[in-house]
Amino acid sequence: MEQGRKPAPFVSGCNESGTCQNSLGGARGLIARMEDLLEEEGLAGRIAELLPQPGLARHAFRAAVAECPNACSQPQIKDFGVIQESLPGKSGAECTKCGLCVKACREKGIILDGTGPSINFELCARCGACVRACPTGTLRPEKKGFSILVGGRLGRHPRLAVRALEMTDEEGVLLALRTAARAYIREGRPGERFGDLADRLGIGPIKEEIAAAVKTRDFNFQLNKSGGK
Repeated sequence: MEQGRKPAPFVSGCNESGTCQNSLGGARGLIARMEDLLEEEGLAGRIAELLPQPGLARHAFRAAVAECPNACSQPQIKDFGVIQESLPGKSGAECTKCGLCVKACREKGIILDGTGPSINFELCARCGACVRACPTGTLRPEKKGFSILVGGRLGRHPRLAVRALEMTDEEGVLLALRTAARAYIREGRPGERFGDLADRLGIGPIKEEIAAAVKTRDFNFQLNKSGGK
C-alpha cells in the first residue's frame, strides 16, 4: 500500500465475508488495532528513510492475521504473522464414542479409549475441528489464543516465518508487533527491509525480545547487547 511516497505497513486478514466455518473468531478489530499501532510507531516514515525512493509496494512492512491454522492469509510468508488457535480439552460430559472427533481430526491426533477421546497434543494443530464435531460437548475449547510468526518473505530469497510466541492474547499480539516494529526502526540500516534485518541479527534475538516484552507486558522492553533489560 502507498501513502504518497511512503510504503505504508499493510495488515491483511482472511474471512472477509464472515462466513468461514473454520474461523475461531473474527479478527477485524485486531487488524484495525495493528494498523493503528504501526501508524503510531511511524514505521512508514522510517522505511522511507531506509529504502530507495520513490517507495514501492514491495518495500512495505507486511503483516497478516489468520482466523484459524489453515492460515489463508499466508502469515508464514509475512514479516509478522498471527494465527488464531484453539487448544481442545475435555469437559465432564459423557462421551458416546461416536467417533466424529476422530474423523474430524485431519492430523490423526485423536483416538478413542475406554474413557472417550484421547488427544495427542504433539499432533494437534489447534484448529478446533474436533470441538465443532463433538455432539455431546465432551470436547471443549481449553484455551484460545494467537501464535506469532516473524521473518517470513517471498522474492528472490524466500523464507518461511519462524514461530516467536505461542498462544498469547490480543494484547500480547500488539506488544509483539510493537516490539518487532521498534526493532526495525532502531536497528535497520539503509537498504534493509525487515527480512534483511532478520538475516543480519538472526531470528533468535528478535524472538527473544518479543517473548520478553510480552512476558513482562512492557511496551518499552528492549534487550541490550548482553541479553538483559
